[in-house]
Amino acid sequence: MSLAEVYLNPAPYCFGGSCVEPGKADFLVLGVPFDATSSYRPGSREAPLAVRVAAANIEFYSMISGVDLEEYRIGDLGDLAQLGDARDMVTVLRDIIASLPPKPLVVIGGEHTVTLGVYEGLVARGLNPCILVFDAHLDLRDEYMGLKLSHATFMRRLLERHGHDRVFYVATRAVCREEIEYARRHRVRYVTPQNIRLLGTMEVSRRIQQWLNSCGCDSLYISVDMDAYDPAYAPGVGNPEPGGLESWLLLGMLSSIVRSSQKRVVGIDVTEVSPPHDVGGITSVLAAKTVVEFLAAVATRRGGS
Repeated sequence: MSLAEVYLNPAPYCFGGSCVEPGKADFLVLGVPFDATSSYRPGSREAPLAVRVAAANIEFYSMISGVDLEEYRIGDLGDLAQLGDARDMVTVLRDIIASLPPKPLVVIGGEHTVTLGVYEGLVARGLNPCILVFDAHLDLRDEYMGLKLSHATFMRRLLERHGHDRVFYVATRAVCREEIEYARRHRVRYVTPQNIRLLGTMEVSRRIQQWLNSCGCDSLYISVDMDAYDPAYAPGVGNPEPGGLESWLLLGMLSSIVRSSQKRVVGIDVTEVSPPHDVGGITSVLAAKTVVEFLAAVATRRGGS
């Protein structure tokens, strides 16, 4: 029996209604219903189902990229088994990701800790990816609530293991003194919503491409914590922070960066949707739209992804 057969459960809904076998798919989708270290508003374990339901009820034609995703095959792998320990989750997720076919991947969290497992799975596959993170928070604490591995510390663990030039944050606006001092000491790149509005999205995208071209990675992985959006657009998240990005702005930047990147784009995770705290399901809908726009952007560059 394979690792996937032990730890992956079939999803009651396939993303966008597409239940193509992984070997025949253009894109892969995996849910990770994990929120064991959530500290404020738990419930992101319910997100993979909620986002799939939302995806089944929105249009799959992207007017940003000019792509109809219904012409592509999406293989939904189901959900990772619910594990109660963060280290166990990261280890199993790493091994699952390492065993998947080399196709563009969408991971639906779950809390943001899942990103560490996905990233290390890509590394175990032989890749050397940079990670572009849309997030209100830096998640660079050394420990939080007695945990060395949690949704507030996982990026510090990732950078300690793989290098501080691996990451570029977008929409950062909620940090503690420890995190900002750590980021400045190690020259971790980040841009705030205020920076984006002052500089403009074209200039910020140019700086991101400049970072990608200079940091020595061979591919690009993207992580979207839904609290990067302003709570007006995404109220149902684990740790909402005012002053975030408008939905049109983030979706436009995401699409532009993917389409113009000279690096292979290997995947995305969308995390921290908390359905019990959502209003009318709009955060789940926006998360599904984020996935659609990412995949549409990847589809425009299929020869290089």
